[in-house]
Amino acid sequence: MHEPTVNHTAHAYIRRKGRMTRAQARAFDNHTANYSISAEAIAAQMPGKPLGIEIGFGMGHALLDWAEAEPNWLLCGIELYQPGVGALTDRLQQNGIRNVRILEQPAQIVLAALSDSCAQEIRIFFPDPWPKKRHHKRRIIQPEFVGELARVLQMGGVVRLATDWAPYAQWMRECLFAETRLSVEVDHIRGAQEQMFDASGRETTNFERRGERLGHDIHDLVLRRKVGVE
Repeated sequence: MHEPTVNHTAHAYIRRKGRMTRAQARAFDNHTANYSISAEAIAAQMPGKPLGIEIGFGMGHALLDWAEAEPNWLLCGIELYQPGVGALTDRLQQNGIRNVRILEQPAQIVLAALSDSCAQEIRIFFPDPWPKKRHHKRRIIQPEFVGELARVLQMGGVVRLATDWAPYAQWMRECLFAETRLSVEVDHIRGAQEQMFDASGRETTNFERRGERLGHDIHDLVLRRKVGVE
């Protein structure tokens, strides 16, 4: 059994409450508890089910699409932004979707509490690039975090990432490609006006559309957990 060794003070955060619509606030108050889960409780809910994780699901559109496409998976979304949590729970309730759970903790803490080789797929789409050099340490993609991604993934499992910020894409490559337990399957750059790259295995996100409007290239990365490499 993996014993979490995460230093919680290293992942101190301020919850961004943001401005909620009435529907989001109502859903957050009335439904969040129905979908919340702790990292320690995930294993009990997934016997025989593939586990998928989306880190930073924003307003939840991509996670909802994933849940509808894979009703037999247990999907866990990690998000600290309360309007996004409210928006997702509202849509989950309206659509009667029951295979999604939500964790309102920093992803570093969640992953540290998960057991080895438990996840079939992890998605990280358009995370905050923290462009200023003095803020790079706040980026979620760090060598230590990539090591946790590799530990949590099953043999043959995949991690999918996307960003429209070129310097962050390069940072991602440096961190991810150095992890010997992961092999690169997709490393693709498309222009803002080009069609979605099918092998990315995802839908277009709101952050992606914003990047396209700004004329940013979209970087897609897919890496697979190597079989037989500990």
